[in-house]
Amino acid sequence: MITIALAVAAISMTFTQSSLFADTRKLLSWKLFQCPYCFAHWVSCLCWACYATIHPKTMGPFDFVINVFATVALGVLPMLAIDYFNTRMDKHAKILHSSHSAL
Repeated sequence: MITIALAVAAISMTFTQSSLFADTRKLLSWKLFQCPYCFAHWVSCLCWACYATIHPKTMGPFDFVINVFATVALGVLPMLAIDYFNTRMDKHAKILHSSHSAL
């Protein structure tokens, strides 16, 4: 589950925050595609649906719902870390850029 949570966090942050998918987010202007937490629920649901399809006898409907929400809960921590480091890097990049432009 931890591996899936890390994958969900990475996919959610990449899709909702990176410039790579900026045009797609503009095209799909729903809140779902702007918020990493909201998007993580759908990514988690898709991951567990694929898992349940491959291993149909190992997971009931209740287990499916618990796994989806537990995966999002575990994925929030890496999402916060990614957001924190991106914010710090942006701040330092602005400081470095402003000091070089002053020269």
